[in-house]
Amino acid sequence: MNILEESWSSFSADIASRYLKTFGAPSLESKALLVDVLRDLSGGRSLKLIELGCGNGQLAEYFRAQALDFSYLGVDFSEPLLNAGRQMFAGDPAISFIHDDVQSLGLINGRFDIAIYSHVIEMLSSPEASLQSSRRLADKIVIRFFEPPEADLTTVELRDLNTGKPESGFVPYLRWTMGRDFYRLILAKLGAKRVDIYRTQTKDQVHVLHFD
Repeated sequence: MNILEESWSSFSADIASRYLKTFGAPSLESKALLVDVLRDLSGGRSLKLIELGCGNGQLAEYFRAQALDFSYLGVDFSEPLLNAGRQMFAGDPAISFIHDDVQSLGLINGRFDIAIYSHVIEMLSSPEASLQSSRRLADKIVIRFFEPPEADLTTVELRDLNTGKPESGFVPYLRWTMGRDFYRLILAKLGAKRVDIYRTQTKDQVHVLHFD
């Protein structure tokens, strides 16, 4: 287990069940934008989705509330967050979760319409490796950016995450700010033919990566 997997596996059960569900208004705006984008991409049919870094499945919960037609596999390397998602969707055959490294995705089989990264790509130790892995599984990749790739330089910080456990307290996690050139290089390596960019009134963005 690496330091990031250990960090994201340190949540108390209570915090894991509530993680990100009370995030502020900018998040709600970009989640609504994400649903609109997915509806446009669906062409009126049910979407087979895989979410990388799904956490406790709060995005799938939002999709259900918005009556999006979809099936869903959530992937994360945090068992406390995954268990919270499994409890929330127990008995729902269209929604499932699997513990795997979101950068290699070695346990995932099948083919998906869309791979989703929702405020996650900025927190991976290797965004490129994860995108290459999801490219093998999905026809399109949709990235919901908290830190859009608009900076001149690429930077990465080590920050502290409150896990809600007295014994572990604050644990480290990464936060990337991707520069434009770094992002373009990744897109070129992926073979992206086109990127559609949707913007909110705040800094959040939704990018759709097309490969055909």
